[in-house]
Amino acid sequence: MSGAVPVTFVSSHAHLGGEEGYLATLLEELGPDWIQEVVLLDEGPFVECLRAQGYPLHVLPTSRRAGIAVSAWRLRRHFARTRPQLVHANGVKAALVAALAGRAPLLWLKHDFSWDGKLARFIGRRSRLVVGVSGAVTETFGGSGVEAKVVHTGIREIHADRGEGRRRLLEALGTPEPTAVAAIAARVDPTKGHDEVLAVLPEILERVPGFRLAIMGAEHAPHLEHAAGLRREVVEQGLGQAVTFLGYRNDAVELISGCDAVLIPSTVDERGLGREGFPLTALEAMAVGTPVIGYDHGGLPELVGNCGVLVPPGDRASLRDAILEVVGEEGLRSRLARCGPERVATRFALPRFVDEMKERYREAANRAAMPEGSDVGRG
Repeated sequence: MSGAVPVTFVSSHAHLGGEEGYLATLLEELGPDWIQEVVLLDEGPFVECLRAQGYPLHVLPTSRRAGIAVSAWRLRRHFARTRPQLVHANGVKAALVAALAGRAPLLWLKHDFSWDGKLARFIGRRSRLVVGVSGAVTETFGGSGVEAKVVHTGIREIHADRGEGRRRLLEALGTPEPTAVAAIAARVDPTKGHDEVLAVLPEILERVPGFRLAIMGAEHAPHLEHAAGLRREVVEQGLGQAVTFLGYRNDAVELISGCDAVLIPSTVDERGLGREGFPLTALEAMAVGTPVIGYDHGGLPELVGNCGVLVPPGDRASLRDAILEVVGEEGLRSRLARCGPERVATRFALPRFVDEMKERYREAANRAAMPEGSDVGRG
């Protein structure tokens, strides 16, 4: 099979996060021959983004009251009408709903570590193929017989004027030229590591008084109280001059290009969630030559290689020292600024990513065509 495979894409969420950005880029690059329909299991701003692009779109909200089972029943009825040739489930909720709905061969695009363990393996066994954005997110399938392959996320080539990025960044911060600026560019969730940085920020300011922290990212339910708590902490610690909350920014990549470092100190919550699967922010930062500093777990090591500075997860002292080292040593920053774009261009270019995904769709479609009772591709 060498031609296009019409795919129905089912997305777990409709906010403007990494999973949605991944899907938007993939849809644009695949073109209409590969897109049968997009089904969203939530209402949100992503709906309007896709509608503006003219994609065949169906919104099937999954409410807390209705639950997964009802959504699966609704999706099953929808599939009975549309008869998808192949379903790409973008995220774990979409994969569970689609697996329970049945009626169509399933490819699960696994972005993260959500619901790892028995539930992930349950979904995996009901998928023709699992595609992980990193090797780390597929580790839960070890020894289970689930067929899982890795396709690292790719991004478009970015041409950034770092000088103009710096100017725009300082304009957004409303400050004259500081000694250094680092950014956390992620939605304001408890696992994104904002607390980790705020905990060591007073010590950083003792060494680098002109240091500034830019927090870029949406504040959204159900984590609005967490965002409010971070703001209170900034005030109570007297860090108001050093920390700026910029909210969601359409020009985040340009602002990142003006930073001295991007911080990804994600943490693990009580459910075991929080490690980064393959964070788009890190890819974008490396592509524009901004050093990445983060915790050494999840898919981040696969992404940055030796083009970033990673420290043991939860080791705040090492995080502090890494930030001080990067912002204080021009030679190190220069090396990372050269290394990042080269690594992205050679390993994570968008055309390679799209071609690999097309091959995975063909592979899953071929498996779906196997005679009933064949063991090939069943995991």
